Amino acid sequence: FLAIITAMEICYAARDQSPKAVEKWVKYLKYPSSEKLTKLHFFCHHLRGATAVTIARAAATAASPTYFGLMDVRDDPLTVGPDESSQRVGYAQGISAAASLEEISSYDLFTYVFTSREFNGSTLAVLGSCPLFAPSCEAAVVGGSGVFRLARGWVTARIYYLNFNAGKASLEVNVVALHY
Repeated sequence: FLAIITAMEICYAARDQSPKAVEKWVKYLKYPSSEKLTKLHFFCHHLRGATAVTIARAAATAASPTYFGLMDVRDDPLTVGPDESSQRVGYAQGISAAASLEEISSYDLFTYVFTSREFNGSTLAVLGSCPLFAPSCEAAVVGGSGVFRLARGWVTARIYYLNFNAGKASLEVNVVALHY
């Protein structure tokens, strides 16, 4: 019974982000035995002008075949299925920049903000670069909050749907995260 209460307290403390709750959570942390592996699969939907807005562009961006210097802020919905109307599980919030002179590639700094189920209120911080026409790309999980405190891992993504002229895309996303 004591083990069940302790597990419940740890789970509650992972969701409560007050300084005292985080301190309590750290006290229960046992390296490495309490480390968890979580695998997630979802779809991220990008729509220029609606979920992604340009916030900066260099003078040379208009002449660049790779859009070098273009920067967007985004709040893309994450869903369970490939259809935009499927169940929402969160948002990808952050900044994307065209940072390559050689190819159309997105350098991304963003956070997956989860809004449903057991991960509600938790986040994963992601950093990486993704060439548009690569069959898939990989980014690093560099941290997290809530259930994903001390997270590290990787994200792989592939284009599920792309209409470049309309500025619309859907990515199939797989996350592997180690956390406490």
